[in-house]
Amino acid sequence: MKHQKYVIALLVALLFGARSFGQCLSLPGAFDQKLESSDRIFEGKVIAQQSFFGNDGNIYTSNQVEVYRALKGDVGFESSVITEGGIVGDLMQMVTPSVTLKVGDYGVFTVSEETTTEFIQIDEVSGSVYGNHRFSHREALYENIARHTGSNAIELRRVSPNAFQSSEQNDRATPSISNASPSLVTAGTQTILSIQGSGFGDEQGDGHVAFSNADDGGQSFVALQPGPHYLSWSDSEIQLYVPSATLYNSTVAGTGQVQVRNGQGLTGLSDQEVTVRYAKSEVVYNQNLNTTALVGMQDGGYAFSINQQLNAFLGGDELVRKSFEKWACNTGVNFMLTENVVPIANWAHDEINLIGLSTPGQLPSYLLGKTITTFSGCGTPNGLQWNLVEVDVLLNGDKNWRVGEGVPMQGQFDLETSVLHELGHAQLLQHNNNPESPMYFELTEGASRRHLDQATDIDGGVYIAHESANATHTCGDEVHQLYDDTNCNLSLINGIEEEEVEFSVYPNPFRNELNIVLDSGNSGTVSILDSQGKLLRSEILRRTNTIVRTDKLPSGIYLLVITTEQGRFSQKLVKN
Repeated sequence: MKHQKYVIALLVALLFGARSFGQCLSLPGAFDQKLESSDRIFEGKVIAQQSFFGNDGNIYTSNQVEVYRALKGDVGFESSVITEGGIVGDLMQMVTPSVTLKVGDYGVFTVSEETTTEFIQIDEVSGSVYGNHRFSHREALYENIARHTGSNAIELRRVSPNAFQSSEQNDRATPSISNASPSLVTAGTQTILSIQGSGFGDEQGDGHVAFSNADDGGQSFVALQPGPHYLSWSDSEIQLYVPSATLYNSTVAGTGQVQVRNGQGLTGLSDQEVTVRYAKSEVVYNQNLNTTALVGMQDGGYAFSINQQLNAFLGGDELVRKSFEKWACNTGVNFMLTENVVPIANWAHDEINLIGLSTPGQLPSYLLGKTITTFSGCGTPNGLQWNLVEVDVLLNGDKNWRVGEGVPMQGQFDLETSVLHELGHAQLLQHNNNPESPMYFELTEGASRRHLDQATDIDGGVYIAHESANATHTCGDEVHQLYDDTNCNLSLINGIEEEEVEFSVYPNPFRNELNIVLDSGNSGTVSILDSQGKLLRSEILRRTNTIVRTDKLPSGIYLLVITTEQGRFSQKLVKN
């Protein structure tokens, strides 16, 4: 199904949104580079927004900011800054990484050529900094800005009325967290987290829960502001959906402790950690929580074309094709690389799913790549749903890339890791706090992460692909069809070499039982997951031939995961 280009007249005032996306395979020191290259730096509050189509056919958002302090450059009492992405009509575009904002956001903005390159959220009352592990308070942030701009001058434009509110702490009202359950969750899947304790306040007010930030590897906390994620709030218990991110909610919950801030600005920290296995993109729009979904745009999925620059650099498409198949064979996402080689290096809503190398200077030096996802929104009985209709992936052509097997040398960045990371975003996965996962937020010189992790990457991808394949409402788009893995190379499945594990599973389709036959030298476990990625049962494989009873399972699609000393193997099964 083709989606029409929407006319520029459909400008939408956006009175909702979120804070900046974290680093998406950016480099250490990226924030300092943004400070040095910026034209203007100021502290202020977003008071209005409007999204529009640019001359290149992509969506941008104009943000009107009320300025409180000027830290660098020529800054007046108000400033208008541009961010990439937004919503016009029923078309949404997200650029990862980029800064996204909502009306009411308060903090420090760095701006280069009218485009916002960074936003650091600040609590107006306490001065606490969120989302950046290097600074806990605005004064430390100011000092860092002064070091990199060569000036410690701060010009006051206006005084925030909230600055006179008391932030003195009252020990009797300080939040105390006794329990957070369940301890194992997923984000963006409407999984409910319950936080018990005391001192939360009878009403939420300006209170919030902050999660370990998946956009910086858990080095900071990121606050989830009041909104549709919160289900209930009392002095002794908070219930909320664990958040993930797209354009209008940038809080990506990662594994780590959780924090509660009550309406008086007092905070409490949990002793225990909450493990967030994976995060699926979601959308907050018009104060409602919306879902995202894969559909079948080309041949039941998404057909990508490589650009001339990347094809020439690699001398073919073997590395890229291997990365596509690694995701598709492990998760079922229907991503395909065509034989087409296209002469373009710009992303646009042009019905071409692009993966390519940028031209010189096209991407900033602190980024390794960008993913641009375009969605079409429509109403369903379950609320508004955003279908992924187009993907563009661009890798930084100015970097020294390591291509092929072997460990990258110092000064080199691993190309396969970067491709896997961006394709993870393309299938609606967000960052996680597992430093061994390709979906970890940062890649350093000499490092590589070429294998998909079962709990974070594969299980998350399986959940998204199967949820989309089983969707009952696609708003006129074709249903996403699971990837045909009959020709998948076993060596691509979670890094297992084909000769390492010999076994068979039959029958498939099955009814009341499954037979699993391992070679005589292997033992391990077998797990059965449903189409949503939920674990249904797990058994130890102690014999060469194991029979697993399945008579209580309803008809449908399942994932069988066999784990041995050699690794893991997953296979899709069907029960009639």
